[in-house]
Amino acid sequence: MILYGGKLSPFVMRPLLVSRAKGAEIALAQFEGGIKCPEYLALCPTGKMPLLVDGDFALPESQVIADYLDAVLPGPSLLPADEKAAARVRLLVRLADVYMVPSLGGLFRGRENPAGVPDALKGMGEALGYIEHYRRADDGFAVGSSFTQADAALIPLFFFLDALDGPMPTKALVAARPGLAAWWARAKASELGAQAVAEQAEGLRQMMASR
Repeated sequence: MILYGGKLSPFVMRPLLVSRAKGAEIALAQFEGGIKCPEYLALCPTGKMPLLVDGDFALPESQVIADYLDAVLPGPSLLPADEKAAARVRLLVRLADVYMVPSLGGLFRGRENPAGVPDALKGMGEALGYIEHYRRADDGFAVGSSFTQADAALIPLFFFLDALDGPMPTKALVAARPGLAAWWARAKASELGAQAVAEQAEGLRQMMASR
């Protein structure tokens, strides 16, 4: 298996975290010619990353890849056996993708479009509130007492709330939600979380240096 993309991307880091939580390490590579070249577009017409290539099978879309890896790799399932807990995992992933991601895009574009930052901050606060609402006070991980696909989705996104703090009060948005703040403190101190954060930080440093 080869996963195409860069570690800075939260959408690439998500399936990487899934593979690592399963006890595997998917090979990561940059596609020769880039993601807009004809060869890549023949595999992934959207021209986006990540893309998983498993033999003659090419699979795009971060969460679809995460589901596939969870199903085919050996190791513990990253969805709880309890159906209600599994539904909460899927819900947190969905809330992150539908509400956190667009607001994060607005924050990331803050330098080019400062007028959009207040709305992006408001949207991010609302998104975090939705996620906090569906967590339980005794959840040590995003859901329950073990690492799930929800942790794999949230950790790479929360990295940016730390990274962007300063020009924008993104850490304060997390601190205002004590349950999420406690989860994030544990998550980024964990072995999986600390590795992901370090790799994303290096990716961000390289991106900024190239500008």
